[in-house]
This record gives sequence, C-alpha cells and structure tokens, in this order.
Amino acid sequence: MRPRLFKLVAASLLFSAVSLPAQWSNVTANLAGMTSECGNMCLLSPVPGQDRIIAGIAKRGLWQTVDGGGTWTPLGQGNGSDVIVNRPSEIVYDPKDANVFWESGIYNSSGVYHTANGGQTFQHLGNARHNDAVCVDFSDPQRRTLLAGGHEQSRTVWKSTDGGQNWTNIGATLPEGTKHSSNPLLIDANTYLVNASGWGKGTGGVFRTTNDGTSWTQVSALEANGTPLLASDGSIYWPLMYDRGLIRSTDEGQTWTQVCGGGMIKGSRIVELPDGRLAANGGKNIKISSDRGATWTPVCEPMPGSPAGLIYAPARQSFFILYWDCKDKVLTNAVWRHEYRIEPK
Repeated sequence: MRPRLFKLVAASLLFSAVSLPAQWSNVTANLAGMTSECGNMCLLSPVPGQDRIIAGIAKRGLWQTVDGGGTWTPLGQGNGSDVIVNRPSEIVYDPKDANVFWESGIYNSSGVYHTANGGQTFQHLGNARHNDAVCVDFSDPQRRTLLAGGHEQSRTVWKSTDGGQNWTNIGATLPEGTKHSSNPLLIDANTYLVNASGWGKGTGGVFRTTNDGTSWTQVSALEANGTPLLASDGSIYWPLMYDRGLIRSTDEGQTWTQVCGGGMIKGSRIVELPDGRLAANGGKNIKISSDRGATWTPVCEPMPGSPAGLIYAPARQSFFILYWDCKDKVLTNAVWRHEYRIEPK
C-alpha cells in the first residue's frame, strides 16, 4: 500500500472508531438467573434526582443499582421491614422527597407498600391486593388520599383517605359492563381518571369523576391502556390498547385527542425526557417525539428485541430497557442500557 493511501485509510479508520454510536450493554449483572416466576423482571424505575435505579422482580422484591447496572442490591433489608413478594407494577415517588415512595404489585401478597427511608424498610398498606397501579394526592401534605387499580378486574378502583390503612372500592360506581379499571390517575382531591381496557367483552375508554368517585362520566371511547403520563406541561398522555396509538388531554382529562395512530409506538408506557420530548418503545428502536406525540423518530442502535418496558435515567444520561418471560428465573439478558445524552437547555 502506498504511504499516502495508508494514511488516508488509517485516518478513515480512526474517524470511524471515534464516531461510532454507543451500543446496548447488558446490565442484568447479578440479577441474572435469580429464582422468580412468570413476569420475572417486571419493573424498572429511575429515582428522581438520584443516580439510582430500582428494579422489581416477581416474588423477590425491589433491588437497586447506583452504578448504572454494574451491581444490584436488595431493598427492604432493615429491621422490621415487611417483605415484598408481589409482582411489582408501579413505583410513585413523593415530589418533595424521593426517598418516600409507594409500590404497587399483583399476586402473592399485599398490593401496596410504602417506605419513608429510601427502601430500607417497607410497610404494607391495609388489605389492598392485586393492584396494577397506585397514585397519591400530593396536594395534601399528609398524603392521606390514595387510589389503587385492580389487576384484570372490572369496576375496581380502591380509595383510601387515611394513608392506606383502609380502602373502599369507588370503582363499583363505574357503569356496568366496563372493562378492567387498572390504572387510575388522581388529578386533585376530588377529580380522578381511570381507564377501562383489557381482554374480554365490555365497554372500554377513559372515565372521569369530579365527586370522589360517587359517579363517573365516560370522557373518551378510545381504549386507554397501562400507565398514563402526566407531563411537565400539564398534558396527560395515555397509550391505547393493542398498540393502536396515543391519546392526549390538555384539560385534566375532560377531553381527549388521538395524536398518533396504530403501529407508531408499542407498549403501555410513555416516558418524558428532561427536555420535554417523549420517548416510547418503537419495536426495533426507541422512538422520540418532539411534537407532543404526533410524529416519532427512531434513535439509538436497534434494541436486542422489543422490550417489555423502558425508562430514561437522567443521572446516567441513558435509556434502560427490560425483558421477561413466563419461566421461573430472571433472564440472563433482562436489563440493557444505552447512553443517550441530552444537552441542557
């Protein structure tokens, strides 16, 4: 090879090496192979304002990493802690102190737990069981009002006004024949939303109450599914059942508009990035929307497969995705990380 040609090739190789995008890294680490059950790796949750990510493992409780997935350690190891053996479904953090949070889960044990010390100890809350989601009235300094949705249960929205010690089913006032009321959203002390979706026959959509659940009004016939996103601008985004698109409300759930159609995004969760853009599972890639969900653009390298969930961890400037199956051990490739830096505005 001529010297000049060698230099050009070498320069090209050097440029290629330094400009390659970040890759997906398997960060399952010591969680791999852990004894569990169907739905084994079921939750990832970034702790607001901290370089900490919490994973939920069916029957094995909550585990945290503070090094981006290099190692995972169990929570709930403090003296007197209740043991979480449900299949974790949701974590909700107190906006004033992220070390205070609530966990919901399905099967095996109590459905709602609370910690006031970052997960050193947990206390189960009352007799709530088999709950897909929990939400809290943060306008009340004492955090007395909570809602919890029933897993694959129609007309089941549990409400507590004493911090979770006692629960009443306000979902019983939903119209007869509605589908599963799994994911409530608490707007204020009197105003709540809940979806109606799932397998089987029945009426789907979004229902709203302004009188503490005494009565409900259907505000959308579109079948919302999974966890709604209450965005920083006050918008509410809710994925539709069977990957049929996304709906948005800008008036606290009174009216809804479908912002994108079927096939654009997958799954039942939308993520808001620190710069206000939205992120979602796009099937092969993570997709980003800069126009409130109307259009979506793939980013990052193709994922190892379509994940069961995704999060964005600002402290790590990275996406994390998770996978599970219906066997009795955590997959060896259950958690993956991909760097995605967001420049401050």
